[in-house]
Amino acid sequence: MNAFHVRQMARRWGCVLLCGVTAGCATASPQYDRLPPQAIPQANGTYYLVQPGETLWGIAHDFGLDLNTLAMLNRLLDPTQLNPGQRLFLPAPPPTRNFLWPARGAVTPGQRSAVRPINGGLEIQAAEGSFVRASRTGRVAVAAREVSGLGKTVILDHGDGYATVYAGLTQLLVVPGAEISQGNPVGRLGRAPLYFEIRANAQPSDPSTLLP
Repeated sequence: MNAFHVRQMARRWGCVLLCGVTAGCATASPQYDRLPPQAIPQANGTYYLVQPGETLWGIAHDFGLDLNTLAMLNRLLDPTQLNPGQRLFLPAPPPTRNFLWPARGAVTPGQRSAVRPINGGLEIQAAEGSFVRASRTGRVAVAAREVSGLGKTVILDHGDGYATVYAGLTQLLVVPGAEISQGNPVGRLGRAPLYFEIRANAQPSDPSTLLP
């Protein structure tokens, strides 16, 4: 292959790579084009749909994020003003050994969110299409389409006797054996609520003592 052909190939591949990371190229990724204009796209994070009555502080608190960082990433001039249906980009939080909420439900009277105990676990009625985030860093022990009638289920082994269960998913986003960092998505929800458990040595623990 002569030098002319080498230069032609270099220019062609350079254009392909540039299109993959810029929004101005006509062949840019459709997924990138669909990102909300107020958010800065990043690979390590998810999107969250704001529900009626929610505050940026509450969202940041439950997902282990810094309030100012969350406002800056989403270009919010007034962090106190959120609109129902608004999409926020949630980066993965700084790693911690604490458990974080995997999803948020709609706030209801007398409750901090739409959560109720079931067999030692919690049922979270989050918005349809919501991402379910890893409550803590761990290895995927189970990613199955059906577990004990719970539907699509993910179980993360945290390596210290603790495990977390995420059931009722409509889509699995992880595979067995994968290492998942805290705050990264493990699945998505449909209309059914998320069933979430924290287990210590295979026994359900009281999540209220372990979640923020």
